[in-house]
Amino acid sequence: MSPTSEVVACYFCGKEEKADYVCPDGHYTCEECRLASPDELVKRVCRASAETDPMKIATLLMKHPAIPIHGPEHHYLVSSVLLAAIKNLGRPRIENTSFDDAVRRAKRIAYGSCGLWGICGAAAGAGIATSILTGANMMSDKERSQAMQVVSEALEEIAKIGGPRCCKASTFTAIKSAVRFLKEKLGIPFPPSKDPKPCEFADLNKECLKEKCSYFR
Repeated sequence: MSPTSEVVACYFCGKEEKADYVCPDGHYTCEECRLASPDELVKRVCRASAETDPMKIATLLMKHPAIPIHGPEHHYLVSSVLLAAIKNLGRPRIENTSFDDAVRRAKRIAYGSCGLWGICGAAAGAGIATSILTGANMMSDKERSQAMQVVSEALEEIAKIGGPRCCKASTFTAIKSAVRFLKEKLGIPFPPSKDPKPCEFADLNKECLKEKCSYFR
């Protein structure tokens, strides 16, 4: 860490304030982001972000130490970054309270649901985002089907990765699949996005599939 007296922007939420220290690469993390719990971090960053590429928001969040290499945090991370990007693209219905709703719903998904239920929480997170976007509920017609279809397509792509599980690869894949679906079916104008490769998290995952994973390099 290097001492400074300049006004700098938080690497995560963008809040500008006078900083005492920044890292050698010039990054600064405000106290609120530094001490935030995983769910509060995700909500805080997604509410503040102006980014329209959900993959970039997800990669940023997963660099924070509050987000473990694996865990149910990824379930609401997927739903939240999709909603943040959609909100920034000017679509109605997505409000700050939408992120509270996304986290609340996703926290019901069990840890390890991919193996226990056959339902990856990252894919379910894409369904949650779609449901919130369209206002779907159990009595809806087209909206209910769309929420299930986006989950189905994401699950199919995640299943192709193989195992053991990698929450980073599942997150990347769920976002890619959801973006494709929401572009085609709902006309959400997401910008072009590159695959997050080489994966920045490979060395942290002791069960990394290495060359078998399309994100590895």
